[in-house]
Amino acid sequence: MASTVTVPQQEWHEFLPAFTRRHHGWLVTIETHDLKTSEDVGSRFMPLESVEFDLEDQKNPRINVSVRSEGKEIKHVFFRPTLLVLYLSDDGAEEGVRIESMNTSTTVRFRVAAKTESVDNVA
Repeated sequence: MASTVTVPQQEWHEFLPAFTRRHHGWLVTIETHDLKTSEDVGSRFMPLESVEFDLEDQKNPRINVSVRSEGKEIKHVFFRPTLLVLYLSDDGAEEGVRIESMNTSTTVRFRVAAKTESVDNVA
């Protein structure tokens, strides 16, 4: 990854729906590092459904990452997120995002990094 951009928390409500619109259906892997146990877990590539900032419980905000697998939606919930970082390639294509939360550091990484304007439902 060539560069990163930290997304300010006050922009998450705008950034995440736009990110979802740009990348809905793209193949992603979800790589999670547990900050307490140092365990690393990765998923296979699955189509991205959404990345949402959820304030239903004001005291325990969440970022929810939903993917589709075998016709079912799988939701990964990250409690009390503190940091959202966008990864960019050398040519400015979005490669994924990193979410720092209460106990984990998770990267949602695209199988293919491509500028959205150059992709026609192929990623």
